[in-house]
Amino acid sequence: MDIIIQGTGADVFAEKLALRNIWIKSNAVRINGADDILTQELMDQAAKQGFDVNCVPDALSIKDFGLLALDMDSTLIELECIDDIAWQCGVGEEVARMTEIAMQGHMPFAEYLRERVKLFKDHPAHYVDVTATHAKLIPGAVELIDFAKAHGLKTYILSGGFDTIAKVVCEKLGMTGYLCNRLIAKDGKLTGETTGPGGGEILDAAGKRRALDMLCMLYGLHHSQAIAGGDGANDLEMIKTAGLGFAFHGKPIVAASAPYRVNHGGLDVVINFFVEAWADAKKL
Repeated sequence: MDIIIQGTGADVFAEKLALRNIWIKSNAVRINGADDILTQELMDQAAKQGFDVNCVPDALSIKDFGLLALDMDSTLIELECIDDIAWQCGVGEEVARMTEIAMQGHMPFAEYLRERVKLFKDHPAHYVDVTATHAKLIPGAVELIDFAKAHGLKTYILSGGFDTIAKVVCEKLGMTGYLCNRLIAKDGKLTGETTGPGGGEILDAAGKRRALDMLCMLYGLHHSQAIAGGDGANDLEMIKTAGLGFAFHGKPIVAASAPYRVNHGGLDVVINFFVEAWADAKKL
């Protein structure tokens, strides 16, 4: 296994350890072939200093994967879209409180989504378009998507959020596509109802996992050839199903269960999991 330590000063941290068989670049280090005792000791020490620390298979290659599937809200964008719409509707505090409960995994996602959306009834449908303009990309999102595309991966948004916003984010990043929920509007007003993709079931945790499996089948992949990441409880099933699943600034239930974690840095932290990202690193 290889230990990857990332964050400001990670390279200086590693050089002080006087280890052999390491690769170093600015603010990142990869320690090759660490044994079990050394692995845990190093990971604990680095984590205490606020670095992102992950232990990955040695020679892990992006070429072993064919699909990257990411949550949208608080993963690809710095926004919980349903909360942003709620503030425009005058129910921001109530919906934000409910969103936090849902993301922590304390309530069934689909049920709680319907309860929140009911509060939007009779408010202008264009509020959703306004929220789309507020969707600022997470640091490292462009770099991770570009890295994946450069190596031939299909890139998808799998979100419990809404299609109007996902379409904008997908196009901005040049991603392959998106699967998410839809707010229903009539005569320029939100009806207080929501559906899943194509008018079907709401895309919740189980729905995201099924969507991941179906995308893999579509492209002739096994789910072990998929990468998946997100922050909320409704992302956990796809994270655990994927060959490489990671929590991105995850809620406690997600961070505790995900195989890999990005707790401090941007999405570009994931790029360094793969050996292709270290071609120009200094090797000691």
